Amino acid sequence: MGKMNAHATVQFVAAVMLAVAAASVAPNSLAAQATIDLTGVVLDVDSREGIPDVILRVLGTDVSAASDEDGRFTIRGVPAGEWILRVDHLAYGTHQHSVTVAEGVSLELEVRLAQQAIELAPIVVEGETTLERERRTTGASFWEVDRMEIQRALGTSRHMGDLIRQTIPGLHLRQSAQLSGVDVCLEFRSAATISIVNNRACNHPMVLVDGVRVSDPNYLYGTIGMSNLERIQVIPPGSAGARYGTGALYGVILIETARPGLVREPGDNRPSSMPPPEKITFDWAQDPAGHNTTWSMVGAILGNTIGLAGGLWIARQCVQIVDEEIDSTCGTGTNIAAGSAAFILPAAGSAFGARLGGGTALSVGRTWPAVFGASMMLFPGYAFSLTTAGGDQNLVNKIGNTFLIVGVPLAVTAADRLFRKLR
Repeated sequence: MGKMNAHATVQFVAAVMLAVAAASVAPNSLAAQATIDLTGVVLDVDSREGIPDVILRVLGTDVSAASDEDGRFTIRGVPAGEWILRVDHLAYGTHQHSVTVAEGVSLELEVRLAQQAIELAPIVVEGETTLERERRTTGASFWEVDRMEIQRALGTSRHMGDLIRQTIPGLHLRQSAQLSGVDVCLEFRSAATISIVNNRACNHPMVLVDGVRVSDPNYLYGTIGMSNLERIQVIPPGSAGARYGTGALYGVILIETARPGLVREPGDNRPSSMPPPEKITFDWAQDPAGHNTTWSMVGAILGNTIGLAGGLWIARQCVQIVDEEIDSTCGTGTNIAAGSAAFILPAAGSAFGARLGGGTALSVGRTWPAVFGASMMLFPGYAFSLTTAGGDQNLVNKIGNTFLIVGVPLAVTAADRLFRKLR
């Protein structure tokens, strides 16, 4: 809250409401009037409106009171004499004034207050990056090659070993030839002093790619594609051993690849490799009416029944079952057309019926998902029904008929609910 130029003021206006000089009153009556009640009102000096919740105390006594919603107050049992009246309020501050209380005199006070600013101590906000937080929580020092630095290296002749050496201090790179795929030695300059076996050998750090250790990283530096990298962390030998054990004697290199669907923590502005996947099924929050499953099922059953009757009638014009054998009487093209009608008509009929029955004012089912769902039931249905062509309705035939009569409407109704579009 900012400072205000106006100073707090307190004005006490005391009016003598009643003065009784009872000379004829007995001494014991005067003794009964040794304490009086102080009444009054607390007002805002600018708006002249009453101020509620003001605490008024008579210092040196145990009497106090609080103002009501209109600013009025009554302090009961104030002894006669000279007193200091203290006024407290969060927005108006603390003020004091002397009050004279006389025996047999009723006082009504008018307290006027002006608001004063409350000066707060400044708040200091300290921020830290993800990298700084990791350094603080782990107690280890490390360097990082972030996604922006990797992107700047794309399209250049540098490989991953060059990028790490040019970005991270204290690293030394040795390469047998300026060709990609050849043996690359990347090591800390201090690693030679640690090695007690062969100072001319490559004292390469432990390398982990997405948490998996690479046994021989010398060829990895020059062969891994730069576009496949998300970030690289390098931990020097002094800090690596405490976190990764004796295998990290010469430091650690942590390589994170750009994996699809990588989720970032809040505040991490590094670009992810792919956007989050879109929702495939229909979001019913867009249509408060909800899915009319019953009427969608009724429409699918009617459409499937009509389609099956028509498709089978057309198919029988060219396909006959004679002596438990399937016999075709039409030409090749006509046979294919007749057989296709047995699939197309029930699939299209059930899809249209479900769409018509399950539609709402805001959304409607999609045709192709419903047709696909019907086809998934029609294929096994016909296959089981024709397994014992011309025979009795045994168990296999009944399973096929169940797919055709029941399975198709169920699949189409489910597709109508899951895959919809707004009108």
